[in-house]
Order: sequence, then structure tokens, then C-alpha cells
Amino acid sequence: MAEFAVVAPLFLLLIFGVMDYAWIMFAQANIQQAVDDGGRYASTGQESGGTGTRISSIVAVVQNEISVPGVDASNMKICGVPPGGGSSLCWDSGSGSGNTGAAGGPEYTETLTLTTTLPLLTPLIGQFFPAAGYTFTSSSTFTNEPFNPSTTN
Repeated sequence: MAEFAVVAPLFLLLIFGVMDYAWIMFAQANIQQAVDDGGRYASTGQESGGTGTRISSIVAVVQNEISVPGVDASNMKICGVPPGGGSSLCWDSGSGSGNTGAAGGPEYTETLTLTTTLPLLTPLIGQFFPAAGYTFTSSSTFTNEPFNPSTTN
């Protein structure tokens, strides 16, 4: 019993560390896929009716793809650069401000960036991370397809 009392905390810490590491890898892959899907949706020039703008449609697509509890698309940044260069137009969902034309027109280069903090499963391990979670950024860049800009907001 004495040996078990000495070894059990180390064994449990190792097990919970492996579980948290697997949770982080799953979440990062899921969120990167959601951002990629949102970027692909943005590149087609679509906007879902009823949501108002292409920006809100893009954010909604990313949010619908995220399947990790406790993580949302509330800190997404969307930037568009016109064809041939020029100044970029950016919109930040965290502050709800920026250029509403950031979703861009045909042939714009679009970059979607989502920064989020994932709460860890084990509080003991979470105390070693700022804000008791793992913060990471997922980003995706696409070039918009040639679409009719009059069919979008």
C-alpha cells in the first residue's frame, strides 16, 4: 500500500497529461478544419440568407463546424486583399469592428484567423497554462473565386 501511495499520484498525473494532450490535438485539428471550411465557403462568394452579411455567414459556417465544447468563433479576424495587392480590409469579430467589405470580392485573397483558448480537462495540469487553458491560433488563406459581386452583401 505504501508503494501504491507513492506511485499512484505520478501514474495519474501521467494518464491525465496524456488525456489533455490528446484533447488539445483533437481540438486543434477540429478548429483548423472549421477555419478551412469557413475559408472555402468565403471563397465562393456565398452568403446565407437571413444572417445579414457575408462576414456573419462566414463566422456562422466556422461556428457550426466547431465540435469542441467551450470553444467558439468569437475571436475571428477576416482580412481581404484586393487582386494585385493594395491595402487589406480587415474585420474583427472579437470587437465587432472593422471593414464590412473584408470578405472581399472576386479574386481577393482572404485570410481567416481564429484565436481561442481551450479549457483543459485536468485542473491540476491547467494551472500550468495562462488562463487555465491552451491558447492557439488557426488560420487559413484562400483566393476568392470569380463570382458575381452583385449577389452578395
